[in-house]
Amino acid sequence: MDYFLALTLSGLLSGAVYALVGVAFIVVYRASSVLNFSLGEWVSLGARTTSASLHGIGLPVAAAIVVGTAVTAGLAFCFARTVIRPLIGRPLIAVVMATLALGVFLRGASVLALGGLPTNIPFPLVDQLWWWGDVAIPPSRVIASSVSIVLVLAVIAFFRLSRAGIAIRSIADDPQAASAMGMSVTRYLALAWMISAALCMAGGVLWSIDGLGGFGMGLVLAKVLPVVVIGGLTSFGGAFVGAILVGLAENWASGYLDPLIGSTGSGSIIAAIMVIATLWMRPAGLFGARLVQRV
Repeated sequence: MDYFLALTLSGLLSGAVYALVGVAFIVVYRASSVLNFSLGEWVSLGARTTSASLHGIGLPVAAAIVVGTAVTAGLAFCFARTVIRPLIGRPLIAVVMATLALGVFLRGASVLALGGLPTNIPFPLVDQLWWWGDVAIPPSRVIASSVSIVLVLAVIAFFRLSRAGIAIRSIADDPQAASAMGMSVTRYLALAWMISAALCMAGGVLWSIDGLGGFGMGLVLAKVLPVVVIGGLTSFGGAFVGAILVGLAENWASGYLDPLIGSTGSGSIIAAIMVIATLWMRPAGLFGARLVQRV
């Protein structure tokens, strides 16, 4: 029972961090219907920039996080204005290829510029453990997961209650009508990219603290896409539910199936099976909006 409880707690804590990166993916998709395949590189860049500010410049953790946020959000703004803006109205594949090219560029540039610096982000409670009966709980994972949940709730509140969030949703629904009403499509589109980049930075820092690892394109394919496909590409709450389901399934599979088959990787296989089952039974995801077309 303790073993099952430990796996369940680990899955819940990991899922909360998965949700944050999944929400970053959905922010861009809801604003522009773009599948951002450079998301893993944004996460890596955020973690590397924050770590470089800590170890290279010697800034305190709070200031390093501010620097990491400013760098990633600034790059996202430049990308949205110089690359995404001219591609508005072009075939969707052109935008997808642009995000792939951005991912390759970010990966190479971050290695060249920050490759010689440490990548770890120190955390005060990293060497301590909390105990729930006989189950050990790392406080760093609890705090990382709690911060992720707070940020996900903040994004949901922003898109539901703030004027800018409602404007982004309006542009996503009908950019021509929103533009006719006086909304700046390019400005709010850039804002969506900046929010997504800031969430990626936070996800990268929390991912590093949580010890999950696996940045880059593999992050998108193995973690983010299962989360958003299962939860729904248009639902922030669905991303959270999908992340929890993926986190639990991965940990249960790794804990029970890996010893039986004598190998690792069953967690990723289970996630892939969940994605296939979701697309078969509910292509829009558990909470995604179904596309209604007049025939």
